[in-house]
Amino acid sequence: MDVVVVKPKEQTYSLYPVADLIVKDDYSVDSITGAYGFTKQDQLVLVQPKKREDGQEVIQYDVVALDLSNGRMKTITANAVPDVSPSFYARGWMNHSGHLYLNSYSDGRLWSVDVLTGEVQSIGGQFKNEWPLYLVTPSPDGNLFWHEQTDSFRLYDRNGKELKVIPPTIGYHSYPAFEWSPDSRFAALSFTLSDSHDNVLGGDEAYIIAPEAIAFYDEKGDLTWDVQAKPKEGLNHVDWNGWLADGEEGVLSWYRLNRAAEGAPRKADLSYALANVATGKITKLTQAKQLEELKSPMPVIVNRTTPMLIIDREQRLYWMPEEAAQADSPFRYQLLSKPTAVQLIWSCYDYSSEQTKITRYNPVNHATSVTVFNEPLGEGLQLINDTLIVDNKMNYRWIH
Repeated sequence: MDVVVVKPKEQTYSLYPVADLIVKDDYSVDSITGAYGFTKQDQLVLVQPKKREDGQEVIQYDVVALDLSNGRMKTITANAVPDVSPSFYARGWMNHSGHLYLNSYSDGRLWSVDVLTGEVQSIGGQFKNEWPLYLVTPSPDGNLFWHEQTDSFRLYDRNGKELKVIPPTIGYHSYPAFEWSPDSRFAALSFTLSDSHDNVLGGDEAYIIAPEAIAFYDEKGDLTWDVQAKPKEGLNHVDWNGWLADGEEGVLSWYRLNRAAEGAPRKADLSYALANVATGKITKLTQAKQLEELKSPMPVIVNRTTPMLIIDREQRLYWMPEEAAQADSPFRYQLLSKPTAVQLIWSCYDYSSEQTKITRYNPVNHATSVTVFNEPLGEGLQLINDTLIVDNKMNYRWIH
């Protein structure tokens, strides 16, 4: 494993080797090896696999910190967690106070590593996952996590203290079960009211559902509000489309499923509203024909199954790209700029032509510029300093 540090403006890079070993069980090693975040000194925190000095065949996992300016690496703690082969590790995470959490997949053991002191704590309890799903869902700040168990959902704090136990949903639920607000104050749980497959849109191991109800919980695990579909109006389903940056508000949509067309059912007669999950206040939103109609556009932090969505609180308007709202659209949109940024920057990938467009929009003067790439870019596009994009294949491209 190497760490590549790229300086786009200088068009230079540095390569720092972290691990080089041959192992029998790649899956176990691959599941934990990698970067997890930064220390307060901006050093990159990694889990480094090593062969044990005592000659045992099992792998030793050290937590290390890499100084990206000079490549110097120091050990935070050696042999922090055990080799769990033939099992492996689930997704780990770091919280804002500098604790790294590592979760063994099958038996559900959980450890925390203080990246400042190197202290390792084994957190009591079993936080098991079920193949191929991850059932532990940490909050964005890393200080809380929900765990889906066979008979309940349970909320825990950073030390593994159980805060709340709530019963399982009546029918199916979305995956992951909880969608945290960006400020970690709330979480949305979308579910159906029966186990009828009429509410299933697709998926194998984890169903993609058309929810019939959504419940919202605060950081203590208490129910703050719930909302349901409107069957009397013919709108049998309700979606949580995503959060606004402040965390208390997001966008709901009600709809019916059109089963007349071939293939998967399609959403029809959609009705959108701004919702405050702390108070339950709902404000109906009207669709704008053009983005320029929104005086104060605010992007919605959408989930993977929701098209790009931008709203104006005061005008009670919403806008989405016309192609994004169409069923079976060959276009995939992704917001690249931060939700609080003045300018909006997003990508549009055309599956049919393998063309990628990057659009920059300035709400102040309605100026729009588009950069077109006539080549397939990789997944996971990221924006760098509003002037560069990079994909998961490390392709860097300048944008207008």
